[in-house]
Amino acid sequence: MATLYRKQHGSGMVEVVEDGEHRTLSFDSHLVQSRLSLADPLALVLNYTRCMMAGLLFGEAKGRDTPLRVLMIGLGGGSMAKFLLRHFPACHLDVVEQDPAIPPLAREYFHLPDSDRMTLFLEDGASFLERRAACAYDLILVDAYDREGMSRSVYAMRFFAGLEERLTLRGVVAVNFVRGDANLFRRCTEFLLERFAGRVLSLPVPGTSNEIGFAGPGVEAWEDRQEIDARAWELEDWLGLDFVMFVREMRLMELPSGPWRWLGLR
Repeated sequence: MATLYRKQHGSGMVEVVEDGEHRTLSFDSHLVQSRLSLADPLALVLNYTRCMMAGLLFGEAKGRDTPLRVLMIGLGGGSMAKFLLRHFPACHLDVVEQDPAIPPLAREYFHLPDSDRMTLFLEDGASFLERRAACAYDLILVDAYDREGMSRSVYAMRFFAGLEERLTLRGVVAVNFVRGDANLFRRCTEFLLERFAGRVLSLPVPGTSNEIGFAGPGVEAWEDRQEIDARAWELEDWLGLDFVMFVREMRLMELPSGPWRWLGLR
């Protein structure tokens, strides 16, 4: 294991290490933020990043030329940003990252490109939503973590209250939760359920304590099983991710009384 970067930032250590197969960005040696495949730098290595792409099953992302406007709360090594820039040539990304140390590391060690289709904002995610009141997104990806786990300023009612207003008419938000902090997990999933009238879908991430929640007007498409199945096969063939499995796992999480999952409240 080779250490490429190790430096104290604020109250903790930020590290970049390499093992011959992967390069990993972590906080305090154990909180993994991002992982890069040295053989395929544009691949999504971590399971949760692949699961978050299930948000593409809904909304307006119907082909390579789809004008997709995406907001990302949390950058990490930029794996999801690179994936979207690669596969959606017409999309534009607004990426919000609170820690100013992270973007230079993403560029130097994780191949994050400088692109005129990506705008980076160094600020708190909740403050960004309040400031950018006029902007609406087709897809919002929430993955804001710090040394304490889920960022308290983002995984809070103030933040979730602003999500719905920032989505287009068929927009979707995908939120990466970790069940390890049970109290915060429960509060956050209750916030999401409240803001979206209980219409929340859930996708557990295999082999982890992560669970991805999907909400927004775009998830209404879930009720059309044939459309969702066709879209899953199309995306799997195009993007090389396990969209058919994503659909199967989300259906296993449905309530017996209807299609909507009461995320986190089982």
